[in-house]
Amino acid sequence: MKKIALAAVSSLLISGTAFAADMSMPVKAVEPAAPAPLWDVSFGVTGASDYVFRGVSQTNGNAAIQGYAELSLFDWVYLGAWGSNVSFLGSGSAEVDLYAGVRHTWDKLTLDAGFTGYTYPGSDADTDLNYWEIYFKPSYQVTDWLNVGMHLYWTSDFAATNTDGTYLAGTAEVALPSFGPGEAIGWHISGEYGYQWLDSAAWNGTFFTPITLTPYYVDLSGYSYWNVGVGFTYKAATLDLRYHGSDLSDDQCVLMIGNSNDCGDRFLASLSFDVAFSDLK
Repeated sequence: MKKIALAAVSSLLISGTAFAADMSMPVKAVEPAAPAPLWDVSFGVTGASDYVFRGVSQTNGNAAIQGYAELSLFDWVYLGAWGSNVSFLGSGSAEVDLYAGVRHTWDKLTLDAGFTGYTYPGSDADTDLNYWEIYFKPSYQVTDWLNVGMHLYWTSDFAATNTDGTYLAGTAEVALPSFGPGEAIGWHISGEYGYQWLDSAAWNGTFFTPITLTPYYVDLSGYSYWNVGVGFTYKAATLDLRYHGSDLSDDQCVLMIGNSNDCGDRFLASLSFDVAFSDLK
């Protein structure tokens, strides 16, 4: 008991001394977070083994080179352009997307809403593939390691068919402990699960069985899409390894893009580099 009492007294004396020392030291003021710049420009380039858009390859399973540039103003407004090579019936060889919107973060909540125009320079003269979508993409930082979000896209002219299309998805990203020299390599796992609704009046067709040529009807009113993968970051570089899947059948894929091989589960690897003017100070 005496030893316990002495230990307790000693602990109090030590903690009291430390507390007194803390009280005697000047308190350092907490520096406020640096204000967001009035404007910034970000840009990047990506090399990918495939270009998959909601479960459908836009490059016939071949590699893609992609790039973007984006101007942001007042930490609210942004506009930009994104481009990639493509390869499907009537598309030409390029896709150029122009977009604009508003995006802002309040503590853990980020709201993002805008407009995207999909254009295909060099498309066949008798094929109008250009169309547009409006979108709403909120996200919430639940903890330091978990971010969840939602993607909602809508158009009245999906894939230039003059019919409605709605895409709704949930997303999640889990940050994992950094590693490497100085813990300079970050990594995370992330995924998305969504559903694409389509106007069935525009997405149906009659097919014929081989040999007997018996006709059968194929309807496509919507389909599920998902992806899951892991990303590694080092300074401006990001390596992403991802698996994509959907429940599109071969015949439905033909209705979507004209080639049954452009759908189905597939692995995609990409390496991207992203920088902003504000990072170059």
